[in-house]
Amino acid sequence: MRRIAYALVAVLAVAVLLAVWIGVSSPPGTGRVSEFALERGWGVRRVAAALEDSGLVRSRFMVLWRYRRAFSPAPLLAGRYLLSDTMPVDGILGKFTRGDVIPVPTHWATIPPGVRMEEGIGLLAEQTGRPAGEFLDAAVDSCFLARHGIPRLEGYLFPETYEFADTLDSREVLSRIVSTGFQVMTPGWRDSCAAIGLTPEEGVILASIVEREGMVDSERPLIAGVFLLRLRRGMRLESCATVQYALGEVRSRLLYRDLEVQSPFNTYLHPGLPPSAICSPGAASLRAVVAPDTSSGYLFFVSRGDGSGLHLFAVTAAEHGRNIESVR
Repeated sequence: MRRIAYALVAVLAVAVLLAVWIGVSSPPGTGRVSEFALERGWGVRRVAAALEDSGLVRSRFMVLWRYRRAFSPAPLLAGRYLLSDTMPVDGILGKFTRGDVIPVPTHWATIPPGVRMEEGIGLLAEQTGRPAGEFLDAAVDSCFLARHGIPRLEGYLFPETYEFADTLDSREVLSRIVSTGFQVMTPGWRDSCAAIGLTPEEGVILASIVEREGMVDSERPLIAGVFLLRLRRGMRLESCATVQYALGEVRSRLLYRDLEVQSPFNTYLHPGLPPSAICSPGAASLRAVVAPDTSSGYLFFVSRGDGSGLHLFAVTAAEHGRNIESVR
């Protein structure tokens, strides 16, 4: 009799264990469908707990067990997933390891070279559908600027065409743009700035002037060389682009009275570089600054005015005067 009792207990225990196993291994099965956000950096324990808390699985321990038996060491890929509580654990883990995420709508945005910060923000707002005020708030946020190691946003909206997920907020959009610029302004680029006597910030400022003055990439090293030699000799830069920035508008033709505008950005009046960048320089201008062509000794240039975007360069003021007369 005692043996029969032990056998019945054993059968009962197996039945209980089987029932528990079926209970924890089967999905809740209510038919509820929901989004599940698997965040970057989450380990399998964190994912299992989140699945249990959201009611998509009955037991986190089943998730851990099945992952180790059938999926380890495949990574669980971050993203947003559409899950149902009718899915088995293996089905959910399969989605996570394959990366079957919900397609995220995106916006394309283009920042052309040479635009001012306000213009660039206006383009971003228009192309991404986000309020311009949110971008402007970040532009003057000292914490945001300090986190990226920049003194101001002007000059650091790197010109490029970007694809932004709708899930990014305005600060994340700006962070992506600034970070893209640092792919050009590498430590090597910064070292090259130091080699020619410029800080990285001064390199960006000079590149912004080269961007606005130059129209053809092949001439940018020559233009950078002109400004660098003038700086070394203590000459004023006399850049029309800085005057236009001081005036707050781009004019097709500057008058003599425009050159008298009272502004620290007017390099006809003030020696040295202006206080900050005057636009967003592109990669060609940034590279021209650290590889300037100073071998010719040019100190002056004037636009040919023939629609080619090219310039006439000169070493002396007299030669420059003759170039001006020739283009008139």
